[in-house]
Amino acid sequence: MKKFLFLLIILGCAVYWGMSQGDDLSRQAKASHGGAAVSHEIKPAEEDKGIVSEIRETVSTLISGMSSSPTTSGTVEKSEKPASSSVVRDKADNGTLREKWDDVAHFKEALESRIHRDKFVPYDQIPDLLKKGIIATEDRRYYDHGAVDIIGVARAFITNSMAGQTLEGGSTIAQQTVKNIFLSNERTMTRKMEELALAVQLERNYSKEEILELYLNTIYFGHGAYGVGEASRIYFGKAPKDLDLSQCAMLAGLPQAPSAYDPISHPQEGTKRMTTVLALMAQEGYITPEEAAKSAMRLWLK
Repeated sequence: MKKFLFLLIILGCAVYWGMSQGDDLSRQAKASHGGAAVSHEIKPAEEDKGIVSEIRETVSTLISGMSSSPTTSGTVEKSEKPASSSVVRDKADNGTLREKWDDVAHFKEALESRIHRDKFVPYDQIPDLLKKGIIATEDRRYYDHGAVDIIGVARAFITNSMAGQTLEGGSTIAQQTVKNIFLSNERTMTRKMEELALAVQLERNYSKEEILELYLNTIYFGHGAYGVGEASRIYFGKAPKDLDLSQCAMLAGLPQAPSAYDPISHPQEGTKRMTTVLALMAQEGYITPEEAAKSAMRLWLK
């Protein structure tokens, strides 16, 4: 309860600050690049002053992340996944309030300590079609919003309300990325607020290309595969750069429900999901309807 009230106070301050001061995401993002890492150590006599300064800094960051303007810096996972992976270190999701605060205040340092970049597939070696497939499927307004997509949340709420079930998620790629790296699948208001604060810091400290690289290298693709490198080898026996359109679409459809769409365990469901992704890519103009139909038909006929 103490943790919830503490986070609620931060968000309340953020709203007040935003109403009186306004926000400028692009200016703060630019100012944050190249800055020196902040030391974790605080002397006892300076602790109160340090915390106040950190709160002021993070409140400003929270306001920036709620901006709907583009920056330069999908969909809820519905299945259980292994507790750890080769690209994401074990999470300490039951940390103290101070430790959780440090994750937000010293975000970049905290994130980098939780991942294995030496096992990442570099951004330029990930097929452009896979990136576009992920965006079309998970977060189609990816380049037009900050950490939170208010329009996407509203659209998902209306869609799910009309259907009477959860058909569409409102989480952005940034939210899914920090959830995968820092948090558990626990569904509580406190955890959601932590996710929001972390997603804001992700958008503030990393470019859109860097965030997409983090997402594709840490998200769970099912069948024990974390990250695009493992998924490409397990499902297709090849490096990501060698994937064709249908294979990119297959992988892009997995994060929403990895176990349900696993093309090894559930080939028919996986193929149906791939067809849906191809249609979404055509809808967004990433491929032509003819390319989508041809790619889907080629796989269905195999």
